[in-house]
Amino acid sequence: MSQQSLFRRTAVRVAWAGGVIAAVALIAGALAGGGAWAGAAWGALTGVLLTVVTVIALLIPWDRFPMLASAGVMVSFAAKILVVIGVVLVLGAHRGALAPGWFFCAFAAVLLGVTVVEVVSLGSGSHAPSGRPAGNDSDDET
Repeated sequence: MSQQSLFRRTAVRVAWAGGVIAAVALIAGALAGGGAWAGAAWGALTGVLLTVVTVIALLIPWDRFPMLASAGVMVSFAAKILVVIGVVLVLGAHRGALAPGWFFCAFAAVLLGVTVVEVVSLGSGSHAPSGRPAGNDSDDET
């Protein structure tokens, strides 16, 4: 599997995981009602925004820009920090209307789920991007 297809496959898996977990959090919050609904909605929204940043970072063809590849991780991290700062600023005015536990649980569920899917998906294809040709596992050249 090529490096580009590995990252594309991971991006699709991450998008699905983030969307499904956010939907489950929204349904649970809606069933609980009131502040739980608001907290779950804001937590799921924050998780989905961070998922979108992750998917975009995975879809950029970093192999075409090898000098920028290491900066890609930092750009993704900076974008995620900006998303969280933006959500905190917007939530300041609505803090009393939502249940903080529901916000945190929905947000954490999406974030942890997406992270696990990303790590497992990239790890499952870790042999392709290693730089060594497939099938060349021996290090001795005698």
